[in-house]
Amino acid sequence: MAAPDVGSSNTTSPPTLASVVVLRIAEFTRKPVAEQVRLKERLDALVTFAIRPVPTAARVVLDAPEGIAVVLLDGPGLALEFAKRSQFAAEGLQLCIGVNHGPVMSAVDAHYGPGLIGDGLTAGVTLSNAGKPGRFVASRSFREALKASDPRRVRELGPAGTYTDAQLRAHELFTLDWRPVFARRFRLIVYGTLTVVAIIGAGFTARLARLALEPPPVLPAVIRLEITPRGIVFIDGEVRGTSPPLTQVEVDPGPHTIEVRNHPSPPLRLEVSLRSGEGMTITHSFVAPAPAPAAKSAPKSTVKRTEKKTEKKVEKKAEESRRKTPGDYWRQFRRDIGF
Repeated sequence: MAAPDVGSSNTTSPPTLASVVVLRIAEFTRKPVAEQVRLKERLDALVTFAIRPVPTAARVVLDAPEGIAVVLLDGPGLALEFAKRSQFAAEGLQLCIGVNHGPVMSAVDAHYGPGLIGDGLTAGVTLSNAGKPGRFVASRSFREALKASDPRRVRELGPAGTYTDAQLRAHELFTLDWRPVFARRFRLIVYGTLTVVAIIGAGFTARLARLALEPPPVLPAVIRLEITPRGIVFIDGEVRGTSPPLTQVEVDPGPHTIEVRNHPSPPLRLEVSLRSGEGMTITHSFVAPAPAPAAKSAPKSTVKRTEKKTEKKVEKKAEESRRKTPGDYWRQFRRDIGF
């Protein structure tokens, strides 16, 4: 649908207030025809993308000098979102965007057929000429309409100076002011961070409180053994093993009776009281008992004297035997038989 020539059109309805977004390609008429065709195709694709969230009944798309004009009937907030999407998607297209809010009315042009006319469209085209490539500007009337419909969003538009058109009419300009957007995002980030910190802090505090109220865990006491040469270990009358190889024993905290036995040596007996997690070392060496004394024997001197006397008697008898005569033997024989 085209915007009809004001001088040759007949209006068919009373005017209505609407938001107008004019998208103009900078220096479009100075480019070769082939380049103009390519740029217009890119602009059509951009508008198709940016206008997709807008209901069909709430929009009218018109051909405009060096670009496209979009009339939105459902409020300036919708027009602001469409202008922002168009600006973000126009990378490398050198797009100038003008946004206005004013009266438009349907009309029939003798050359282009049905279309829209009105000051809202005319001012929108003028604003697109005032804007720089890659940036959109809005009129005072659009800002006031946005303030009336959505007061919070009016902070997104900041002053951008004044533009005087060919008819010497001054237009107060406004453009996107990113500071409120960044401030809002920064506040959201800060609030989100503080919320996360508060949640983590609450959980940490609750854990500390629970640990403070709970009794400390009871840890076993450890008894280390260094016994030589070895010994049977009794704790509270119960056999726990032989050390070595047993080197340590875990017991509950409290009093205990420890006994280490190595018969026939006297046993080692200890009474101890150990705290939770406490350790102690028992070092002990068993000594073998002294051997029993040996039985008494005759003095070596006495034995030697006895041995010497016996040797003398034997020698004396041998000597007497050598001195006897046959007559002595006969007389000895008669004495032995009783004659």
